[in-house]
Amino acid sequence: MSRRYGHAFVRNLALTGLGLLGLLMSVLLVVAATLVVPYLPAARGAKRLAELGRRLAERWGGIPVPVQHRPGPPVPRRRGDGWYVHENELYRSPRLPGYLMEIAWRGEDPAFLREWVWLHLTPFAGGLGTLVPPGLAGAGIWLGALGLTGGAVPAVGTPPSALALPLGLALLLLGFAVAPLTLRLHARWTRMLLQPPERSWWHRSGLAGWTRRRSGATWHGAGLVGLGFAAFGGFLLNLLALLLAWGGLSPQVSRLTRPLVSRYRRYLRRWAGLAVAEPYLPLPEPPRPEEDGRYRVGRTLYADRTTAIRVQEYRWLFTDPAFWRDQLWSATNPLVGLLGLLPAALVSVGLFGLVCQPLWWAPWAVPLGLFTGEWVTPWYVWYAVTYAAPDLAGVPGWTSVPLGLALAGLGVLVAPALLRLRVRFDRLLLTPTRSAELALRVRRLTETRADAVDSQAAELRRIERDLHDGAQARLIAVGLSLAGVERLIEEDPAAAQALVAQARAASATALTELRDLVRGIHPPVLAERGLPDAIRAVALDSPVPVRVTGELAGRLDPPVESAAYFSVLEALANASRHGGASRVEVDITHTGTVLRITVADDGRGGADPARGSGLAGVRRRLGAFDGTLTVHSPAGGPTLLTVRIPCPLSG
Repeated sequence: MSRRYGHAFVRNLALTGLGLLGLLMSVLLVVAATLVVPYLPAARGAKRLAELGRRLAERWGGIPVPVQHRPGPPVPRRRGDGWYVHENELYRSPRLPGYLMEIAWRGEDPAFLREWVWLHLTPFAGGLGTLVPPGLAGAGIWLGALGLTGGAVPAVGTPPSALALPLGLALLLLGFAVAPLTLRLHARWTRMLLQPPERSWWHRSGLAGWTRRRSGATWHGAGLVGLGFAAFGGFLLNLLALLLAWGGLSPQVSRLTRPLVSRYRRYLRRWAGLAVAEPYLPLPEPPRPEEDGRYRVGRTLYADRTTAIRVQEYRWLFTDPAFWRDQLWSATNPLVGLLGLLPAALVSVGLFGLVCQPLWWAPWAVPLGLFTGEWVTPWYVWYAVTYAAPDLAGVPGWTSVPLGLALAGLGVLVAPALLRLRVRFDRLLLTPTRSAELALRVRRLTETRADAVDSQAAELRRIERDLHDGAQARLIAVGLSLAGVERLIEEDPAAAQALVAQARAASATALTELRDLVRGIHPPVLAERGLPDAIRAVALDSPVPVRVTGELAGRLDPPVESAAYFSVLEALANASRHGGASRVEVDITHTGTVLRITVADDGRGGADPARGSGLAGVRRRLGAFDGTLTVHSPAGGPTLLTVRIPCPLSG
């Protein structure tokens, strides 16, 4: 029995130390998120501390904490040429893309915010209970020491022999007695914060969603500030290249700095919901030699091809309006970036600088007071405030606790407004201008037109091949059989009859192949009954159970119907052949201007249009109608394909 209480007492001390370590890690994680580069090691350390707290709650407190399992971080995909691809960029080594993919994977972890809140708040809430046993034991030892040395009990005034020693012993025993209870309370606190959302009243009440949105705005704003300062460093490099080399190194430096702004655009879409297209002009093709063997760039001819290409790159870079808009945004970004840091600074100062300071006071202030006799207030941030403003010296130091909470609440409240302000600033300078949008539109139409022409030519070649190898060969066989019948009908009627049967079978096979060919060009059921019923007809023949929902109030244009139909066919084929799905759901809706089709399956996931020709062909087919294909297929599944085609409905 005594061993159980002794172990519980020591475990309370260990949990107190774990809470302080978790608080330090939560603050380091905020700093690392702003600096971006050390974020991943800090996130890994925070994850390990949270996992340790979960295991100790179950082992020492006897309360299991459910875990939300996720597959491990994705691994960069290696292409056939040896390069590794991440989003739209190629890397020679898998380290940097793996680093970026793990950052995104941890940012999408639903348990990450809960673990950070547990690390940050445990010393002030759930972790306070673990201070009770050592606090009672310490008070008991102090009273016992007073009784043994002949001192008096403050505020009581009774002789030590009458009260000090028994009271100290009682407090010491009480500290050991409540140790198991405080362990269970700490374990309950851990389960309340770390369990999956659907199990907690905090999440069911809606407070978790409100806190998550405000906290997300706070730290996403801080992350955008860090990315913005990285882009500001790129602006300084461009400025240095322009001043020292008279622009001679600007194209090379731009290749290094432009990805910083591009990465900022991607995270701006992910964290703030603002989709910003890449407005840059495409790099022109290298100049070709003229009749005299020289290379023309603008109005100038060059004998050396390398020089012509270099001059062409200068013209391409310095005549691109997006390049100068990037530089203007990068140069002015720190002004708005400082405002973006305000919510994170208020939360950090409020929860750390004014609330956490007393916890850091004991390790240095108590030894200082014991050895020097000069005791410093535990609210030493408030002490600094009163030193700067002596009129506030009469305000009690404990008021820094509500003041710190008020500052943290203020930071969380203003975070969405400041994030919206930053989004407006970014939209002003980073979004393409009207002329750039028209240029992008023309470029996209040119690409989709070329894809449509290539797809049409490939389709004609397929039809020609199928006719040549299938129906045409069957019909030739029928003709040969009928010629044999003409020769044998009088000499050998039995053989002629066998040839007639063979010709009949060949004609039936040819008819079946022609029907399949027509169905592959434009299925009759699609022309007769429309898109929803055509997809239901396909679902009946699918090897995987398919549930089709949704109706259309009218008909679509035949080319749009055909593109949507074959897109769904490709998605169903991928789900059955490659995804290993056991069920598929297809939903068809029309919002008045956009046709939207979703295909969801419970397969193994991992679908990537860049790795196969099927989904890439679907994306090219939809591009001819300004349609899009969105694929969300994490490793382990499920897979969700969304087709959007802007089109009207006919009556």
